[in-house]
Amino acid sequence: MSFDTHPDLIVQPYLSGVRLIKPSDDSLHFTSIGSLFAMPLIIYFVGFDAKYINANYFTCLTNIPGNQGYYSENELKGTPLSTLFKKDTVEIFNYHNNNLLSTKQLTIYDEQGSLLNDLMFSCISFKFPLFDSQDEIIGVFGISALTDKTVFKEAENLSTSIERIIQTGLISPAKNIMPGFHINEIYFSKQEIKCLRLLVTGKTIKLIAQHMSLSPRTIEFYLENIKRKLAVKTKSELIEKVVQFIWPEIRP
Repeated sequence: MSFDTHPDLIVQPYLSGVRLIKPSDDSLHFTSIGSLFAMPLIIYFVGFDAKYINANYFTCLTNIPGNQGYYSENELKGTPLSTLFKKDTVEIFNYHNNNLLSTKQLTIYDEQGSLLNDLMFSCISFKFPLFDSQDEIIGVFGISALTDKTVFKEAENLSTSIERIIQTGLISPAKNIMPGFHINEIYFSKQEIKCLRLLVTGKTIKLIAQHMSLSPRTIEFYLENIKRKLAVKTKSELIEKVVQFIWPEIRP
């Protein structure tokens, strides 16, 4: 299903999600699609057919191998997620997006995945059910903030990104809004922290995978993300840095 995402339309909080309305004197204190799309955040509308309805320039950047300009905003419209992301990443996105059909409310996710070119990313995603005039959910409106700048240099730091999202008025400025842990200016998802706890206690990737009911490949992906964030290359360097700098914060 497609729907109008003209830049002048207002994204208004509605029920436990959002709706799109025409600008009026009563809506001036809400934010337009055009204003949201100008922000240095990943902002997008997705249908339940797993295709982009629309997305901003920053979303395009994060879907570009090497940030060289393979996709423009117009080219991204109607593009299936499967043409950009690996199969397991698409499955995660679809699960999160379709979950809004049952919850019918804003949900915040730690999302991690990889593009088809093997480039990995991690972000905090605020996903809103998008309601039509009959109060039916017709799609997903998403705002995602990258949790590290090691891959996409254009990204702001996480604290600044979250502040921008709060300033839109679409979410409540709750203190503990992030689902994971922000330690020494580095953000770790809950799954990453679980991996670290098990790794430091001597568990192998295979045992960590069994404990977390995930595949070894997924655990390897989490650990590669963590190594990148902590600027280390080996498992031993990772354990040493965790024990020295963040273990008191994450100890069970």
